[in-house]
Amino acid sequence: MTTIIDYLGMQPCERTGPSFVTPEKTTHILLLSGNFLGNIHTLVRCRLAFNPNTGVALEITVRSTDQAISHLIANTIG
Repeated sequence: MTTIIDYLGMQPCERTGPSFVTPEKTTHILLLSGNFLGNIHTLVRCRLAFNPNTGVALEITVRSTDQAISHLIANTIG
């Protein structure tokens, strides 16, 4: 999770950051907010699910005022 935060350079919102995840949780929703390339306000929602047999599954949703930026972020991470 911290890798995603660092990679995008965005800030966790609404108490969804790594410090709010307990070790026994197998799912988590990470909400990120920040300004991306050229000060374009961007919101990202990452749904993470851990399975000990297959690892971590990630579903990412990106919203911004620039559709190209949304696609860029989603395709870079996904």
